[in-house]
Amino acid sequence: MTPDPSPPGRWTGASVRLKVILEALGTLEHSAARAQALLATCGRSVGSVGTVAHAALLLATRIWLSQTVFVHGLMMMMMMSAGGFTRAPSGWATLMQGIDPLLLAMGLATRPVALILLLGIGVEGAGSDLTWPRVVLLIWLAARGAGPLSLDFLMRRGLAQVPVAAFRTVSRLYANLDRLSDFLLPLGTRLCLALAVAAGSGIAMWPNPISGELVTAPWWVILLAWALIVGLATRPTALILCGVAPLMGLMMGDRPGAMFLLLLVAAGGPGKLSIDWLLARRVDSGLHSRGQARDETPHVVVVGGGFGGVAAVRALRSVGCQITLIDRRNYYLFQPLLYQVATAALSPADIAIPIRSVVRGQENVAVRLGEVVGVDTMAREVLLEGGRIAFDYLIVATGARHSYFGRDDWAIDAPGLKSIEDATAMRSRMLRAFEQAECETDPLERLAWLTFVVVGGGPTGVELAGAVAELARTGLDQEYRAIDPAMARVILVQSGPRVLPAFSPHLSRHAEQALRDLGVEVRTDAKVTAIDRDGVEIDEERIPARTTFWAAGVAASPAAGWLNQTGDRAGRIIVGEDLSVPGSRGIFAIGDTAASNGWDGAMVPGLAPAAKQQGDYVARVIRAAIAGQSAPPPFRYRHYGNLATIGRLAAVAEFNGLRLWGAPAWWFWGIAHLMFLIGGRNRAVVVLNWLWAYLTYRRSTRLITEGSTSVAKQSSRPGPER
Repeated sequence: MTPDPSPPGRWTGASVRLKVILEALGTLEHSAARAQALLATCGRSVGSVGTVAHAALLLATRIWLSQTVFVHGLMMMMMMSAGGFTRAPSGWATLMQGIDPLLLAMGLATRPVALILLLGIGVEGAGSDLTWPRVVLLIWLAARGAGPLSLDFLMRRGLAQVPVAAFRTVSRLYANLDRLSDFLLPLGTRLCLALAVAAGSGIAMWPNPISGELVTAPWWVILLAWALIVGLATRPTALILCGVAPLMGLMMGDRPGAMFLLLLVAAGGPGKLSIDWLLARRVDSGLHSRGQARDETPHVVVVGGGFGGVAAVRALRSVGCQITLIDRRNYYLFQPLLYQVATAALSPADIAIPIRSVVRGQENVAVRLGEVVGVDTMAREVLLEGGRIAFDYLIVATGARHSYFGRDDWAIDAPGLKSIEDATAMRSRMLRAFEQAECETDPLERLAWLTFVVVGGGPTGVELAGAVAELARTGLDQEYRAIDPAMARVILVQSGPRVLPAFSPHLSRHAEQALRDLGVEVRTDAKVTAIDRDGVEIDEERIPARTTFWAAGVAASPAAGWLNQTGDRAGRIIVGEDLSVPGSRGIFAIGDTAASNGWDGAMVPGLAPAAKQQGDYVARVIRAAIAGQSAPPPFRYRHYGNLATIGRLAAVAEFNGLRLWGAPAWWFWGIAHLMFLIGGRNRAVVVLNWLWAYLTYRRSTRLITEGSTSVAKQSSRPGPER
């Protein structure tokens, strides 16, 4: 045997050193990756804050410029009266001098107005008051528009869809200006500011505020000027200059205008022609390449297109993932106003919008119309009636259904209110009752048709009972000949001691009194023991009533069974602190599907704001998981208050310790619901319908449709024998 010339210990020591070096390199790479991810997160946070600040600054800039233009117009008028003009300004010029400041402040037709002010069209001496910062600010408004806090922003999407060639041409021109200004406008602004700080020779001089002698700029001012030019650390540079410029006498010609420009650069960033932008792209591309090397693009499946599901989808718009939103209906429904469809105040299209329209501008979302029948947690697939969809993350937001507390046979005679189909069926049933009463000759049968029972004293039941009573007493006046609709009897049954138990006792009393003022019979501590087509039995008292509505309870969807979970009494999935389903990695339940103790240890209520907050939170959890970051803190629900309306100028509201009732609460309720309603068209139509009903006491959607199964069954039943 030939001996090994190399000692064994030498190779062992080399391998150990090599292993240590590789481990150190791995640790260094991991630390660099974490630092890069932290930088990307900080950049996104700064960008979000900057977006809000940028919008507010554009509003402040418009108001300041409008004030400047207005003062300048007054000065021109004074000069005209003193004979300062060689010729009198035209009527057009005088009109524009009065209208331009108002349009600029409101953000209406901002780009044309800014262009007119820049060019001084038809206005003598218009450009005499425009300093260089004001010129640059007007260029900002002409190129980029007024920003989100403006009328132009609210109308931009609607104008782009107007079927008129001129409007679409202008919309395309604005879009091209936006793209061009993304490159050139920030660069030009930075150059102007840098030249104002440091002269072209690289040395800035300004008079000392005390001695008046010219002082040469220190080296760090020159450095800040060059940082602005190349776009390096632009945001902090602009903020530093905002602080030192007033102290050192820089830009004394028009200090407010220069300050606005510096703040706009600090909020909006340096633009694409800058070193900062190149560094940010480098960080993002590094994270993206590592994500691709680690795995394919994550797939997030959201089941349910309600408040929670849509909130989660929207919150994931900037995350590197693909999203599939599944719902058995193709529309997003604003359920708080569903009772107004049931009581003929609004039409279904007023409170619903296609889901595809909601997510049209979000490229990482695909919408799938289908019925989910189960979830394969092992294969990580959602089961549809016609196929399967694989997922990396799953958000279950399937909402709730009616609960009859074990008496499901009552459903046919006491329909609930959870969908548009329920609302139209309820509307038809209610209106048909008046029509049947008009045809009846027997007084007892007529009284039975004019008796309406609402079971449940929560917000839905209170709003429904108040709307039915108001319709009977004012909305149908003088439209029937054999009956007086105002004689209708509306009974609200509540099993607890007071209506609206989620509200304070004080507001519950106000709500009950408002119902009684409308003629509603409020029965508290009452129990419904029987419901059939002929009437309702309340505490062993038989009440003949042909129309009964159910608003007493809800149960969760069958999602707990899909995920092999034991639900609570309402069938909701008991989720963890991060709203995850126990034992199921990457699966979350939100909204009415989940039972969470995220309200300071109490159960999160089944309200629309709660579902939205949960959707946003789960999106943050998924974003952190995809980016390899630590998870956010446990979910905490923030309760903003309760709202319920009873009738005309009658409502109750409580938020942040403030309690309102009567007309103030009614106005607040209307404004709040309009704010959360999706779609500008829906908001406008709802306002017009409410205004029409308020002025005329009439409701324009009193249609009896035959598309509802419950209505068809009711109309096909034989009448009671007499």
